[in-house]
Amino acid sequence: MRITILFIFFLLISAASYSQTKYFYGKLIDSLTLLPVEDVHVINNNTRAGDITNGKGLFVIQGSLNDTLTFVKVGYWQKRFALNGNLAARDTFTIFFIPKVHELKSVLVSSYSYADYQQDSIERRNNFADIVGYSHHLVESSNSGAGIGFSLDRIFSGKEKKKRRALKFFEENEEEQYVKFRFNSILIHSLTGYKGKELETFITRYLPTYKWLRTHNSDDDLLYYVNDKLKDYKEHH
Repeated sequence: MRITILFIFFLLISAASYSQTKYFYGKLIDSLTLLPVEDVHVINNNTRAGDITNGKGLFVIQGSLNDTLTFVKVGYWQKRFALNGNLAARDTFTIFFIPKVHELKSVLVSSYSYADYQQDSIERRNNFADIVGYSHHLVESSNSGAGIGFSLDRIFSGKEKKKRRALKFFEENEEEQYVKFRFNSILIHSLTGYKGKELETFITRYLPTYKWLRTHNSDDDLLYYVNDKLKDYKEHH
């Protein structure tokens, strides 16, 4: 009888613990610019479950109350966050993520460097190569001004339209990543003083093209560009 009671007791404890497991929805916001932070790795330290924030800074992760989450992204200070009872009543909770910055010519810039960008680009390209089944080394020297060149066209033989469309989409995404790196929100915030929605509006309206950025690759080029667009923005507001 005693064994049966103990067994039932442990079952009740297990059921209660299981019922506390749920999906938590969160959003990462840059504490400086007040814009969402994408591509942040979110890890539940207790269960090792993970997720990556999307373009709106949103993530979802399974866990229980008192679990601890860790947030990691190059260019930001690592953050730990405990899941507590106050979160249970919220649909989505917001976490402010602090960027690492340094001063350059009296403006703040992200510590996410060109070397960091190149490394991420290499990883994206090699991941793409793995997906399409290409196992050879992709990195080669280049005089394009990019520092590192890739011959992704070597992946394909013949006229495989679907793969070539995938390659085109991939290259367009790489161009977008380069534009985001150069015309980043921390720099634009520092030059304009704008935050949140106004900063987002300015960036969207005056986002330079990939081609322009590749032919204007100095910091001064970008500073002059932003100052010129800032005058235009103020004239129309």
